[in-house]
Amino acid sequence: MSSRATEADRGSTSNEQRYYGEIFARRGLVAADKLEPLYAIQREKGTSLIDLIQAAQLADESALTRALADEALLPFTETVDVEQVLTALATRLPIAFAKAHRALVVSESDEAVHVLVADPFDTAAVDDIRVLFGKPIHTTVCPGERITDAINRVYERDAGGGELEAEGGEIADDEVGGDILDSDDEAPVIRWVNSLFLQAMKERASDIHIEPEEREVLVRYRIDGELYVARRAPRAFMSSIVSRIKIESSLNIAEKRLPQDGRITKKIAGKSFDIRVSTIPTSRGYERIVMRLLNKSSVLLDLPDLGFSPRDYALMDTLIRRPDGIILVTGPTGSGKTTTLYACINRINQPNINILTAEDPVEYEIGGIHQVHVQPKIGLTFASALRAFLRQDPDVVMVGEIRDKETVDIAINASLTGHLVLSTIHTNDAAGAVTRMVDMGVEPFLIRSSLIGILAQRLVRVLCPACKQPYPAEDFELEELGLSRERQEARSRRKADTQSRYFPRNVLARDVLDLDPGVRPMFFRPKGCDRCANTGFAGRRGIYELMLMDDAIGPLVLKGADAQAVKRAAAEQGMDSLRDDGARKVLIGLTSVEEVLAATQEDAALASMQPAPTSARSAEQVR
Repeated sequence: MSSRATEADRGSTSNEQRYYGEIFARRGLVAADKLEPLYAIQREKGTSLIDLIQAAQLADESALTRALADEALLPFTETVDVEQVLTALATRLPIAFAKAHRALVVSESDEAVHVLVADPFDTAAVDDIRVLFGKPIHTTVCPGERITDAINRVYERDAGGGELEAEGGEIADDEVGGDILDSDDEAPVIRWVNSLFLQAMKERASDIHIEPEEREVLVRYRIDGELYVARRAPRAFMSSIVSRIKIESSLNIAEKRLPQDGRITKKIAGKSFDIRVSTIPTSRGYERIVMRLLNKSSVLLDLPDLGFSPRDYALMDTLIRRPDGIILVTGPTGSGKTTTLYACINRINQPNINILTAEDPVEYEIGGIHQVHVQPKIGLTFASALRAFLRQDPDVVMVGEIRDKETVDIAINASLTGHLVLSTIHTNDAAGAVTRMVDMGVEPFLIRSSLIGILAQRLVRVLCPACKQPYPAEDFELEELGLSRERQEARSRRKADTQSRYFPRNVLARDVLDLDPGVRPMFFRPKGCDRCANTGFAGRRGIYELMLMDDAIGPLVLKGADAQAVKRAAAEQGMDSLRDDGARKVLIGLTSVEEVLAATQEDAALASMQPAPTSARSAEQVR
């Protein structure tokens, strides 16, 4: 009977989802023919139709939810004021129920209970809430993603998000299992540490810093590359906090004199995180902890999602399909190099290609790619892993970083014997990677014959789309970004000369850097709002500089030219500098002038050595 009941329930759910599809099709949100394949997936997996439509990028969740609200004749809202939600009231509804039905109790009056729901036709859930509270239910429809985020934030407060109390209990030695939102541990330290992870996930933090101060414990989150103070706790709890984190990361609790590294795997609000833990002793008598959060369930970016210019995207897509050669991605720590490498190998990942990677650590697991976590302590270095890869019949090899002469020699040998090698190296710009390899002891002729492309990159913060403010660009800003009239004319001549060689289909016929004469462009500046925690920014995006090892650059490498001469020659061949690409992001309203100028200070130094051309002849020399 249970089997038949299951089939009946599945059929009922399928009919319900088809009814939703008819609403969306009737209101013109999704074409009926696009829905048919989604119904089949929904019947098989039981996934919500709205989630499937979102995943297929057919419509926005807000529009879909608004359509359901209109159909049910119920009010609709896109925002949830979490600060106005009473924690004691909301948490009367079990969190598992709230998340499963995407329902949040926001307020209560003498007459009724007010609830936010994502599905106005989920009458069974509303009936259950009515029985629980013993009052009529007034429902307002809200997008499910907003409700889920609000549930995490509200229940986080109940899980121990506040300050530690002076009479805190003992630390439990057992591991925290399952989703930490469902944890019922009563020990204040455990709940406090769990709430750190919850808040960090909610605020998109990449790192958590726990620092002992003279009278308190300071916690800071790194969000979009900037550190922000998140919370404080009494100094007396520092030992308990350190011990709890050490227990979870399998570190030696008794060792307080030496740095230690560990790892925690956590499930936070349904998402799996790999947390790298580092501790160091300080002069204050306590250890300082830094934890890096890696979202293992994050969707990997594809190459078009990285924000390349038309030129750089076309060239990168060509380079990663080459049968051999070395492609280097360069930039400082935290500039997104690993994300770019993942996007490249994910782009070419096919069953007929054998791809091997050596990483420290393996941040994201990709199906169809065989990844190795290097462990120098046991002799498994980048060089030894790369040497072993060559006996595994690879087509493409990714090495996390080229750090020494041994690794670069093996990489060059691999590229010269018919393998495509992707790796990173620490230099300020693309041209600097050549001189860095020479400094490592690589012969220039080997660099010329193996290296095919170098991509330099930086990360700039993205302006919050909800609150960014437009304003007319100032003359000094145009000058700083290289958008003055003289540089515009030089760029146009350079592009006209390079298009016929690299882009026969004229893919660069029009670029946002080609400003209309006499028209002052509009730039944007940050303001700050509730959506971006009053920072004015939401997320980060890369700016790029792609240099090819072509017939113009190769002879300079063989002659041992310095990085500035190589960079000027690359600019003559059409390469946009980091600042040029940053200017492009400013013109489309993605980021601010200040972000680009701060990220491209090296470009400013180079530009000061080559003044803007004042005549056609001098412009040609700059090219």
